[in-house]
Amino acid sequence: MPARKRDPRVQPEYYTVEEVSIILNLGKSKVRDLIRREHLPTVTFGRAIRVPIDKFAAWREERERRVLLARSKELANKQGN
Repeated sequence: MPARKRDPRVQPEYYTVEEVSIILNLGKSKVRDLIRREHLPTVTFGRAIRVPIDKFAAWREERERRVLLARSKELANKQGN
């Protein structure tokens, strides 16, 4: 089924799972895994899953912050040993 074209005059409020997979350069199944395991925020419309753009940005920033913190702690532990 071909993808629907968006009206360029309308600012979308949601990403599809496919769009998130393109943004993150991950497969769609991995994005669904992030939804389940890491609480990537979603809204459902019937069976359609959508990711709010503003909440996606906040989730991504928080996740990046957690990863950087974990890496810095790991580096500090290695230097302390």
